[in-house]
Amino acid sequence: MADELKYHEQSEGWKHEWLADWHCVCIMRPREIGGGFVTVDFERRIFSTGYGKPREGARATEYRGKGWKDRVVRDAIDHLERVMSDTVPATSQPT
Repeated sequence: MADELKYHEQSEGWKHEWLADWHCVCIMRPREIGGGFVTVDFERRIFSTGYGKPREGARATEYRGKGWKDRVVRDAIDHLERVMSDTVPATSQPT
C-alpha cells in the first residue's frame, strides 16, 4: 500500500506511521506549520482527525473504483489542513 501515501510526501516534513493490526495509517503534519494528525482506515475507507482508529461515523464519502486510495488520502489531508487552519495559536488568543 505504499503508493497511496505519495500525496503527502510531496510536501517536506510530512510523515506517516502504520498502526498495528488496524489497516490504518496516521499521517502527521509538520510541527513547523502547526502539527496535527489524521488517520486513514483503508479497510473501512474512512478517516478522522487525530491519532488512532477512526470511528465509523467519520464516513462522509464512499471511496470506490480505481484510485480510491489516493482520493481518501487526499481528502484526509485536505480535511486536516482545514481543521488546523481554523486553530488559533495560544499566543494570539485574547486574554
